[in-house]
Amino acid sequence: MAELGQLEKAYQEFDKRQARVIAVSLDDQSTSAATQADFPHLLVLSDKDRGLVNAVQVIHEKSSPDGGDSAAPTTIIVDGDGTVRWTFRPDRFLRRLSPAEVVAALDKQLAGD
Repeated sequence: MAELGQLEKAYQEFDKRQARVIAVSLDDQSTSAATQADFPHLLVLSDKDRGLVNAVQVIHEKSSPDGGDSAAPTTIIVDGDGTVRWTFRPDRFLRRLSPAEVVAALDKQLAGD
């Protein structure tokens, strides 16, 4: 959850760009709500039934510490019209984009909008 904390701290950069950071969790609603309380400037969504993670094909089977599945770290930039403008999925499961990298991608992908 370190990356959520980093994104939370950088919320003003996203706010300036009228962008929202949405974290999709495989946890149930109550666990996701508890996470949401820790990161009030992000939007934490429960996807326990895996509708979204299956649609975007980001399940990494048997990769969690307990041997269960997890969602591979993926960053997707969607514009105001709902068009996917950019997707980043690292080669290494532990790699996460820094807030500065996400902001740079936003600036590049949404320039002129």
